[in-house]
Amino acid sequence: MSVALRSTRSWCLAVIVIGIVAAFLLINGWLLHMHPDEELSYRSTEGDLAFTLDFQMSVRDNQAPLWFVSFWAWRQTVGDGEYTSRIFSVFCVMLALAVTYRLGWRWFRSDLVGLVAPLLLLGNGLFFNYALDIRPYPMAMLCAALSMWAFTRWLDNGTKRNTAFYGITIALLLYVHYLLVFLVIAQGSYFLLTKSLYLRQIRRAMLAVGIGIGLWLPWVPTFINQVVGLRNVETASGTARGAAGIGVSTQVTTLETILSLINSATNGLIWLYAAILLLGLVLHWRKVRYGLALAWALGVPIIALLANLTVAVYAPRFITHALLGLGLALAGGLLALPRRISLLGVAMVIGANLLTFPVTVPVRVPYRDLYRVMSDASQPGDVVLMVEAGEDDGFVHWQQRHYLNSQLQAGITTETEQAVQSRRIWFMTNDWFSSFVRAKFEQLEPTHPLQQVFGRCDRAWCYLVQLMEAPPLAEPKRFGEAVDFWGIDVDSVSHSTVSTRLWWRVEQAPSLDYSISLRLVDSIGGLVAQNDGPVNHYGAEIVQTSQFQPRKIYVDWRTLNLPPEIQNGTYSLELVIYQSWDGKRLLLADGSDMLTLDTFTIP
Repeated sequence: MSVALRSTRSWCLAVIVIGIVAAFLLINGWLLHMHPDEELSYRSTEGDLAFTLDFQMSVRDNQAPLWFVSFWAWRQTVGDGEYTSRIFSVFCVMLALAVTYRLGWRWFRSDLVGLVAPLLLLGNGLFFNYALDIRPYPMAMLCAALSMWAFTRWLDNGTKRNTAFYGITIALLLYVHYLLVFLVIAQGSYFLLTKSLYLRQIRRAMLAVGIGIGLWLPWVPTFINQVVGLRNVETASGTARGAAGIGVSTQVTTLETILSLINSATNGLIWLYAAILLLGLVLHWRKVRYGLALAWALGVPIIALLANLTVAVYAPRFITHALLGLGLALAGGLLALPRRISLLGVAMVIGANLLTFPVTVPVRVPYRDLYRVMSDASQPGDVVLMVEAGEDDGFVHWQQRHYLNSQLQAGITTETEQAVQSRRIWFMTNDWFSSFVRAKFEQLEPTHPLQQVFGRCDRAWCYLVQLMEAPPLAEPKRFGEAVDFWGIDVDSVSHSTVSTRLWWRVEQAPSLDYSISLRLVDSIGGLVAQNDGPVNHYGAEIVQTSQFQPRKIYVDWRTLNLPPEIQNGTYSLELVIYQSWDGKRLLLADGSDMLTLDTFTIP
């Protein structure tokens, strides 16, 4: 096979592999819910380009500018939807994987290593979470891969062109994220440990670093202002840690922190990953290029954790680019084995990653899902009452702007007195165990009993949306002398069932137990279906009319099961209350013994 044909085939396979990884990210992207820092990305890029740069230059976000400028341009093109923003991240990661493929070939002289490395990241939870992040980390993966490529070329042939290219990637790293400096330190450590240091090589190294620093120099005053400003803020708030860095959003270097990182990076498959890395060391101990993969995969986190002893600079997200090196190191170790054994090992790692993947997805409040459910179930006139539910939280407001329909957004309030004027209240809170929240809920419940609950409140997360609803009628229809009917809600109509809620509230309990009959009749008054009996309160408690508590609202869940032979057409719901022992009906104020409730078409 010619070299050109082989190269073409390899690139086609690389495109397929990268496409598989991208498809996995996009298909499973719905599992991820936004975190507050992602909302900050939107907030910092919501104006023009000058606003975005000013936002980064201030102490409001304290970030390097390149990703934010790129994200600002992306938003101008495709809008600011959550999913389209994650597509931008996937594009960055796809390019990073393409460079990783080339690194596999260059380091191991094997196309197969470059092809397998991305596949070994399928299902890796740490990779998945940050490959889709709406923050700089996907671009950090791309720039880290480019820098490792440039660094390798420079090591192989330190021409002025390669030196300049490597120096440019150093500046690129620092313009994307300041803590990518740990990759540069890992590269420098590898250089010092593997090269015989001649004066010429030292000069070339200094030139490359000088180019990088020189290109970054215009941003240095901003960087210094960010560090000083942030430290002043953290010192005032008591969250400062170490000589520099960000104490409030970083972790202390402890054994627990190290084990947590290892567990996250390996999907909990610590011994499997460790065995493969050890195998790679044994089989490649004479190959210095395997050391490059280890410098990236292991050297970067080790340097970060050591630096974190004196400066607050470590969090797993800052070093996720090292996962690309981990993929190369694993692939290099496995593929050094005989072909059948190596392919079996690759399949085992991919399978293990995919099996453990579901438990690696971070648990976050699913605002997107909750607000979409609310929007689908909303009706005109609904209000949203926020009680300790993120009233002043920009992250929550972003979710509401994007996932609540416009009618519900217009109905948001924090005033109970305003909310109670509406029939349907969406009671929203993120602290259900607060006595203040419970008091507000109990204030509403006598007139607006709870109908539906969305969300949950447990150790994982707490955000409850509870639909509280008043009876449909402002004034009741009275049967006999005491049975007050407050209206009906027809919740669903199908060819097989009609589901309803009947509302009851009396001033004084009747002395007798009456039977309530909900009937469906056709256009000529013929009986089609009926449901007779006492009140079925919320479908869970049978309540006789003599057991009614004065002024308590009873919600009677009734379902009519329709006959299979029912014809399409218009039907009416009728309500009758009668004495079961003799069939005598209670009369309404106008003397009639039956109340027509609703008319609809059965499809």
